Amino acid sequence: MDLKNLSQRFRQRFHVDPWFLGAVLTIAAVTFIVSDLAIGAVVRNRLRTQMEIQPLEERGVYDGDTHNLKEDLALLSENRTSNLNGAKTAASAGTEQTLAVVIENYTPIRGQQAGLESASLVYETLAEGGITRLLALFDGAPVEKIGPVRSARPYFVTWASEYRAAFTHVGGSNEALGDLKNNFRIFNIDEFSDFITIWRDKQYLAPHNAFTSTEKIHQRLEKANYSEPLASPRFPFKEMDTTSGTINTITIDFSLSPYAVKYVYDPATHLYSRFNGGKSHHDLKPANVLVQFVDMEVLDDAGRLRLQTHGTGKAIVFRDGQAIEGTWEKDSSINSDDQPASSSWTKFFDTDGKEIPLNRGQTWIEVVPNGRTVNYF
Repeated sequence: MDLKNLSQRFRQRFHVDPWFLGAVLTIAAVTFIVSDLAIGAVVRNRLRTQMEIQPLEERGVYDGDTHNLKEDLALLSENRTSNLNGAKTAASAGTEQTLAVVIENYTPIRGQQAGLESASLVYETLAEGGITRLLALFDGAPVEKIGPVRSARPYFVTWASEYRAAFTHVGGSNEALGDLKNNFRIFNIDEFSDFITIWRDKQYLAPHNAFTSTEKIHQRLEKANYSEPLASPRFPFKEMDTTSGTINTITIDFSLSPYAVKYVYDPATHLYSRFNGGKSHHDLKPANVLVQFVDMEVLDDAGRLRLQTHGTGKAIVFRDGQAIEGTWEKDSSINSDDQPASSSWTKFFDTDGKEIPLNRGQTWIEVVPNGRTVNYF
């Protein structure tokens, strides 16, 4: 029986036009294809969701154990360390950039200071009138409030340049502002030209009410596409000693008694409790205290200072209850933009000429004029 006769008999029996039958079959085929695609999409989405909630188990190539993706990411985060202080850091990717902020240390406003506990490294030295001022460096977890932010001095600019830092301040001396104009090793953030990164807290009186945050600074850096994080550890770091030395107290005479500094060592934690003007200073507990003796010159009737930032001088490194005497050195020829940051660092050496390793944790560098008294016992 040929196909033509079969078609005629089918049409006679069921009274169906073959063109109509073809259309029905075509619609059925299209419906099947669309349904198949829709069902496939639902299945794929379900599988994708399940994988996000319950990641596929993967074999760790480093130890043969089984890890899932979330555990591996957590492990990587836990093992990240700060190049500024050598300690584990909760910093997210892209926030390792060194942030340097000039912070006021005037005695009457010391209670409103914010952010120092979270700093990785802090410089302390004299400004005018025997008052000390701080340069706090951050490269870790977010800090919601830092300050009060105050004006720059030339030596703060020099130290911030060592780190290619984002340098946040409120104005500065004429010499400092001149240095900033020609400095390509830092990113300059001045309240007088940036009204977003720094804000004023109205509960305090000006000029002691300028504050910033790591988030605000990072937003400014992202907008400018600036990123120059440290590529290597700032100091050689070591693990804390299992035993302690016998040097439990350090005193530093900067000027007047309200600016006298004392550190008391705790052998149980290997940390130094900081006191300023005879009072506990925000429960600050650095792991290392470095004293850098420098030459000082008074420049004018306003009492502005020039501090030695290049060359060499006497130094004492305190850690683990020990006092390690030696020298500091900084090459005065390092000023160009194309040299790595590590080439410009001020380094601290023992009497054998070896760079002194530090404990992991916050470090304070006390820049003390030659002739001022530093006692330790």
